[in-house]
Amino acid sequence: MSLSRLAVLVSTALIGMGLPLPTAAAVPVPTGSREDSPSAVSWLERAAHAPDHVSFHGTQIVTAWGPQGSSSAMLDIVHAASQGSEISVIGSSSSPGAKGFVQRAGQGASPAVDGGPLALLQATYELVYKCCTDTIGRTAVLVEALRGDQTLAARFWIDHATGLLLQRQLFSTDGKTLVRATVFTELTIEGAEFLGHLPPMTPGSESVGMGRVDDLRTQGWTCSTDLPSSLKLYDVRRDTTTGSLQFSYSDGLFNVSVFEQRGTLDPAALAGYTATGTPGVYVRHGMPSYAIWSSGGIVYTVVGDAPADVLEQVVAAFPHEQPVNVTAVQRIGTGLARMATWLTPMSALSWKLG
Repeated sequence: MSLSRLAVLVSTALIGMGLPLPTAAAVPVPTGSREDSPSAVSWLERAAHAPDHVSFHGTQIVTAWGPQGSSSAMLDIVHAASQGSEISVIGSSSSPGAKGFVQRAGQGASPAVDGGPLALLQATYELVYKCCTDTIGRTAVLVEALRGDQTLAARFWIDHATGLLLQRQLFSTDGKTLVRATVFTELTIEGAEFLGHLPPMTPGSESVGMGRVDDLRTQGWTCSTDLPSSLKLYDVRRDTTTGSLQFSYSDGLFNVSVFEQRGTLDPAALAGYTATGTPGVYVRHGMPSYAIWSSGGIVYTVVGDAPADVLEQVVAAFPHEQPVNVTAVQRIGTGLARMATWLTPMSALSWKLG
């Protein structure tokens, strides 16, 4: 298992733990008059803040379904509320003992549940409290998120005693087809967990800020504030080494990051990708799913956990041009391995499994 693969695997666990967004992220205030259940909102708020107060050790399985079939990973998570999380990939014979670490977010960070901004979750979906249930031998409450047409979008199982998110399921637009599931199979609550000999953090990115969006447009960057399927821009970051930009979008459930880098696409970066019906666009479905192409002197890389049809709509919303002969252009790397280290809302590690 490569280090970039480990970073992607590790990041899924972090998102599944509901770590908060960085303080710099500007999350829109919910609008409209959705009839959310106060109890549902209260429990989701508790789930968003629980990792700040509860230490634990657990085993988590993440599974995604899509055009690639199903993809799964098992992760061992040691979380210290005062420090952060150490995550190991279980069952990796090629990299036994490989670990990653994500530091705890600072004070004032915006709340998120399973990687999605809570404010956007409230703005996009109707939240319903379904009362009491149980999972992995623990008493839990069940909260559902419904679309405007009342189809089921997601289910959250929240531990009654600690507020930790025990399980989450995401559904396609039909409200029946499961597209992603995150579940703890074992969980032990620790009194005062402390992580020693932490793995080094990979250098990542710096905040650009939502206030710079208009300036970035005048510089030739594509930075839409809205994407298909109710995805809203909530954070902009810049790679401190390459200068590439990361635009983060979410509807509160599904998350998509769009990376833009000056240059033209390196054909060597397309190993494992499949050509699509749009000339010059290549995809790789999994955890996460990727789409990559170049247009107008910019290499676009879309990375996310959205269903395949939503990913296709997102790609179509960006500029495209007929690709030139790749043997005659100047090649640049797409930096996917580096991108896989700062794709979570905390901008520390990547998004969902690749």
